[in-house]
Amino acid sequence: MRLAVFADIHANLEALVAVLDDAAGRHVHRYFCLGDIVGYGPDPNGCIELVRSLPRANCLAGNHDAAVTWRYSPYNMNRKATEAIFWTMDQLTKKHSDFLEDLPLILPMGDMLFAHANPYNPGAYRYVLSSKYALRSFRATRARLLFVSHTHRPMIITRKNFFQVEFFEPQGEITCSLNPEKRHIINCGSVGQPRDRDPRACYCILDTRKNTLEFRRVEYDIGQTAKKIQRIDGLSDTLVQRLLQGK
Repeated sequence: MRLAVFADIHANLEALVAVLDDAAGRHVHRYFCLGDIVGYGPDPNGCIELVRSLPRANCLAGNHDAAVTWRYSPYNMNRKATEAIFWTMDQLTKKHSDFLEDLPLILPMGDMLFAHANPYNPGAYRYVLSSKYALRSFRATRARLLFVSHTHRPMIITRKNFFQVEFFEPQGEITCSLNPEKRHIINCGSVGQPRDRDPRACYCILDTRKNTLEFRRVEYDIGQTAKKIQRIDGLSDTLVQRLLQGK
């Protein structure tokens, strides 16, 4: 089975369309969206509707999705993020707001587990960027593959032994073989606001038969998204620079 895993769309419709078009041509059987459909970007309703329409799809709530429905405090975020949250609240239709409000925080599936940020306290949205929180994540579940997002940076963290982990940050497009005897935390990167200095949209495809993980980078019309952001008073122009620079 081939699973497309993506997250951190952040209301960037152009990036989402490009990613889903790319996945459609790669024999994907199921889709997993790890959250943050909204926040920062100009097209929250369009992105939610597109995710809702996907066949054989599961979706989780990211911190921005939770914040627009007050399941998580918008004031726990930086100022630009908070401003974007309140702008997004004003744009959402009731149907789309209800959809976000009903999203789960975590999804176990066989020997896999999916969460927006981490599996040990999914509602607190702590980043997994250090050995301490990677080990805490491994201890929280028996799943062999833990899929997360939230950092906007693609990554594989492999558990070497009880006390040690190994970090791998892929550059560009790459296909990795996953050691079936090891456990892995896989960060799928960001569709709509990458922060690894590569502005292309990022997602990954897991092939469960071959035990491989492919990181995909997809070009999209950043200029079109940037123009939309610049026309909206409730969104900061600095968000445009993040898109252009990928950081």
